[in-house]
Amino acid sequence: MTLSVDHLYHLDQHLLGGGETSRAAALWVPSQRVTVHVIDAPTAPQRKWLELIPWILEDRILQPVDEMHFVLGASSLVAGKKQLAVTVISKQDMREWLRIADNAGVTATAMVPDYLALPFESGRISMAWREGQFLVRTATDSGFSAPADLAWLMVRRLMTRGDLAPRLSISLPDSSLIPEDLREAADINAAEIDWQFAHMPLSANLLTGEFEQQSSDVSSSSWLSSAALLVLALVLGFGYLHLSNIHLEEGIAELEAQAGTGFSNVFLGQRAKPEDIRSSGEQLMADMFKQRESLQAPIMRALAGLDSAMSNCGCELESLDATDSVVTLALKNVARGKAQKTDVQGFKVDRKVADGVTTLTLREVAQR
Repeated sequence: MTLSVDHLYHLDQHLLGGGETSRAAALWVPSQRVTVHVIDAPTAPQRKWLELIPWILEDRILQPVDEMHFVLGASSLVAGKKQLAVTVISKQDMREWLRIADNAGVTATAMVPDYLALPFESGRISMAWREGQFLVRTATDSGFSAPADLAWLMVRRLMTRGDLAPRLSISLPDSSLIPEDLREAADINAAEIDWQFAHMPLSANLLTGEFEQQSSDVSSSSWLSSAALLVLALVLGFGYLHLSNIHLEEGIAELEAQAGTGFSNVFLGQRAKPEDIRSSGEQLMADMFKQRESLQAPIMRALAGLDSAMSNCGCELESLDATDSVVTLALKNVARGKAQKTDVQGFKVDRKVADGVTTLTLREVAQR
């Protein structure tokens, strides 16, 4: 079985068998170890935010900033101010989660807080029970995990904060755990979270900065596998083309033999050999290709582009000079209004008039 998405604490259900190699997986991680802080976006350039934000949050997290991992989230405008969501996790927790995944034979490509596995709908707070904790999702990229008593308290505060109280959607095995004041206004069900099929927003991936190498290794391995498959496909493709060419040549030889036999039955006397017919056909095709190439020469394209401008000109061609990229025409008796503004695609046109002779110089423009 190839594991792609699951919860970190469910990896023991997918232990590797003998001889299997490490597999890549995107993992949901416990939200109770994750905090999200909303701050005013720094006025410094955005490239310096990751250096400044740990010190801005130093008083909030009450832990040494060097021991914490910071992930910048989406920014939004609130009351005319640009605010930024910052996810903070202990580096020790990040290393522990990676160790758990490695022991299960899994290479983590992404780690996302598990409250984001709950469905989100505008104007609704989603809650789900997981092993003694409530997961709560309140917006597109925000939520939390807390024990039942604390979760009910925080949900009540969220519901009384706005003018219009949001609806509640609660999933838990025993509805009697829901307080009376919240039960009547709630949609209640006993559904469990399907971790493998829940939508995972990779924009909330915690594997950034010093922890990003984990996903890079998997990408490199995946790229090498794809490259090997591509090379194999090319080899098989060339082999197939070679065999097809052999069969095609055999078919042509057979048709030539049949045509020669039919000709000799109808016409008496000397007949052309198949080799001579083929040689004549190849020579004819070569001449046609040369003719096509000559039509693409700069002088031919320049003259073709001048056709519409010079029609009904009544002028006389005095001289014509052409090089690889420049064509010069000297014209006499050019009618008034003719060749005043001459545009030829792919060429820059210069026009000069002296002693009754109009000189048009067309220089080929390099195509970008």
